[in-house]
Amino acid sequence: MGRICFSVFLLFALYGCMTVGREFPTTPVKNIQQNATTQREIFSLFGEPYRKGVDSGFETWTYSYHTYELGQLRDSKELYVVFNKDGTVRSYSFTSK
Repeated sequence: MGRICFSVFLLFALYGCMTVGREFPTTPVKNIQQNATTQREIFSLFGEPYRKGVDSGFETWTYSYHTYELGQLRDSKELYVVFNKDGTVRSYSFTSK
């Protein structure tokens, strides 16, 4: 485990830049409506989520994209969507830097 961490650190130090997650468009975020926008619409707008999960019994999708340069966070954006049982958006949050 220690060798893997060291190798990742070494690669990061040599290249200076690292990206975590997948790029996704931010413009459609303003069109998301609770209890109206469907899971299918979210998929067509943003593509495959970076991570899927369950929170309090509700399916969640996370779209995440972070760029680091020389060890410092340069750009960051994350969209977290919680779906109702009927497949519509229950709630969502979007953050960016």
